[in-house]
Amino acid sequence: MNKEKKIFSQNGLTLLEMIIAVFIFLLMMNGVVLLIKYIYRNYGFSMEQGISVNAVQRSLKIMQDDIRGARQADSGAYALKSADDFDFTFYADVDKDGVTERVHYFLENKSIKKGIRKPSGSPSAYPPNDQSVSVLAEHVVNTADQPLFSFYDVNYPADQVNNPLVTPVSQISQIRMVKTDVHYNLDPNRAPNNIRLESFVTLRNLKDNW
Repeated sequence: MNKEKKIFSQNGLTLLEMIIAVFIFLLMMNGVVLLIKYIYRNYGFSMEQGISVNAVQRSLKIMQDDIRGARQADSGAYALKSADDFDFTFYADVDKDGVTERVHYFLENKSIKKGIRKPSGSPSAYPPNDQSVSVLAEHVVNTADQPLFSFYDVNYPADQVNNPLVTPVSQISQIRMVKTDVHYNLDPNRAPNNIRLESFVTLRNLKDNW
């Protein structure tokens, strides 16, 4: 009789241990799931936005290289056509084919877009509308008082009073440097805050100090 009681007691203890082990395992799994959710909520989006920003930076380098190479149009027009806070048009050989395209950068629906127009006819002329338009960067959240473009004359940075130039720039031949200032956010409803990508580009073909 005592032997039977001993066996029953041992079996009952083993079952209890299994229940406790399963309970602890479930607690650990629940903790792991909560930890993963916490990491993703706090760090996952930041990593996603960081990767996205790198792609935007590569795209913006294209814009900066285009602006840097602004030159006289094949029609004989001045290198720069118009300059405003969110709209900049100039001439450059952006595809390195020996033909000078009219390049139009502008912000529309939170996207930086690039319009291209090749010259046609003889003598060369540029029809008024963009021939093709592509999206350079999305999720751009510049507000009305955060211009995408700012323009500076030859006296900058010594002259901080008259720079940046008042937009739209009326005397466009004064421009010697262009600042691009992009405020970017993959999802403004989630952290982190806006990321700012800022750079200055000197117009190498319009230098005054050769």
